[in-house]
This record gives sequence, C-alpha cells and structure tokens, in this order.
Amino acid sequence: MADSIGRDVELRETSGLTSGAALVDHVYRQMVKTEEAYGVADTRVLVVEEEWREILERSSRDTSFTSKIRHCWDCAVLRNTTKKKSENDAPQEVRNARVVFHTHITPSDWRKYVSFADAAGGSFNRILPIALDDVPLLRKRSLPTVDTQGLVDAFDWASSERHVMRLTHGADQLSWVLRRAERVLVRSLPTHQADFVARTAEQTLRVAALLATTEASDRITRTHLDAAVSFVRHSVRTVLTLTKDGPGKKARSTPEERVMSALARHPGGVRASVLQQASGALAADLEHMQERGLITHQVIKDGPGRPVKLYRLAGKAAPRPSTPSVDSSPRSSGQANPFLMALQNA
Repeated sequence: MADSIGRDVELRETSGLTSGAALVDHVYRQMVKTEEAYGVADTRVLVVEEEWREILERSSRDTSFTSKIRHCWDCAVLRNTTKKKSENDAPQEVRNARVVFHTHITPSDWRKYVSFADAAGGSFNRILPIALDDVPLLRKRSLPTVDTQGLVDAFDWASSERHVMRLTHGADQLSWVLRRAERVLVRSLPTHQADFVARTAEQTLRVAALLATTEASDRITRTHLDAAVSFVRHSVRTVLTLTKDGPGKKARSTPEERVMSALARHPGGVRASVLQQASGALAADLEHMQERGLITHQVIKDGPGRPVKLYRLAGKAAPRPSTPSVDSSPRSSGQANPFLMALQNA
C-alpha cells in the first residue's frame, strides 16, 4: 500500500487509543499540524490494532470511548475538554473526523470484551466483523507482486476534488430490497443479535461506494452493490455466529442498580454511609432516587452521635435487572435467515 500511494497511509496510521479523550486528542493534533504545514486540515486517521483485546480491556474503564466511535461514524463534532492546560484554553474540537478502525481479535475475546450495551448503544454495529476461517499457505516467504497502478489512479482521482456518489437505477432498486430485508432480519432475531446487524443495509451501501471509488467512478452500479452484498453477508454470518450463545460480556451495573439490589437484600434498611460505600452512589444520587419514588429514608438516632439515614425500598419497588433479558422465543431458531435469503434472491 505504501509503495502505491506514498506515505499518505503511514502518516495517518496510529494505534493504542484506549479512551475517547485520546482518540479526539490524536485527531485534533493531526488536524492542527496538517493545517499549519499544508493549509488544509486533515482529519483522516487509520487505527490499526493487531491485538484489539488489550485495547478493549483498557477502554472498558472509559465510557466515552464507544460514544466517540459513534460520533466519528456520524461525522459529528468531537470535543475534548480534558486536555486544557488552564481555564482560559478552548477545548479541543474536531469537525468531520474520518476515522477507520482495522483490528484483529479472537472470537473468544470478542465475546468477553464486547457487551450487550456496546451493541445496543450503536457503537459496535458500526464495525464489520469478518471471520478469517482459512489462511492461505504461501510456498515462498515473499508476497507476490501485485499491479497497483489502478489503486494509484483511483487514489489520485479521489484526492483531487470532492465527489458525490450516486446510485444507478439498478443499484437503487437493490438498495431498497436490502433495506426491507434488514427490517425483516432485525424483527426475526433476538435483541442481542438484532442490535449488531441493525445497520446492515447502510454498511452495504458504504462498501459499494468504496468499491466504486477504487474504479475512479462516482456512480455506484448494480455490480458494485452485488459485490458489497457478498462481503456484508459474510459479516452478518460472522456476527450471528459470535452472538449465538448470548449477548456476551455483561454490562457493568450502575450505582442505581447496585443500590436497588442492596436494599432488596436488606428489607430492614441500610444506613446511608454503608449503602454509598457498597454501591458507589453519591448522596445526590440517593436523593434523586428518592425524588423518583424508588427509595425512601428514615432519620434515626440510636446513640449519642449524629442522626443517621436509613434507606429502604419504597413500597413494592424491586431492583432493576443489570442486563436486558435475552429473547428466547423459538421464532429465531430452526428457521432460515430471512435476510440472507433476501440477499441471495435479490
């Protein structure tokens, strides 16, 4: 790749981003440097992670990481207020970020570190997982020579000016079929699987646009879309295989859920100090829950010290489950996948 298009990829490649703040900081610094050097703010970043397991394990401590992935996909404004040196400094802000993730992870680590909440929040259905079943064996240690002149021409064409991609009539008809098939697929699957494939039609269109770009064309044809369908179909099968045994890693319970669970185990009540220490909730959190009618408290004085608050569940309130229940209805088992059938018959 570097031999074909120079250092464009190398200069924009990075790794080791384990938080939302680090992601925004990297894109922001690159934007500033390119604007100062070339007069054009470049926000294109390629994140390559050979071992994504370590990154997901560390980023699980930062809830903003997955939200920043969603913002990059939607080309929303990225803001970072944690890098200010003083109160007078303006926060880092990036518009129209173009961030691509190319990662590697084993199926077992995917199930361990990608949670139901990550998919339901819309972060990991923006990434296309592809299972590598067989790796071809090469007799020689060196890779074969590939003619990349077409790639060079396509890169020059895409970089020369802004292009608007349009669908041909045949491609537009197939795109409509894919969108309808996606709705059938989402309704026929359990929730923890449907969330992962909720953007299948949009992903297919993006892949087709990329294929058209490699041919230096701003017209997405039926041929481009057919090829994209084959690629995304494999990704859908990968997702369904990865999630067939359940939603994967359980999402961490919130302080509110831990408060409700602790009070359910102790119907006689729990002191405020003990409850806060056990659940991680703040005094303001307990007051907010009381305003919502979830819990109630009683001020008691059982000694010479200061009065204490004793919290109990209000009425018949019960603790909320820490994770959504998995739909175990038989409608999704033992039946042919309607989305895959629609793609094959389109």
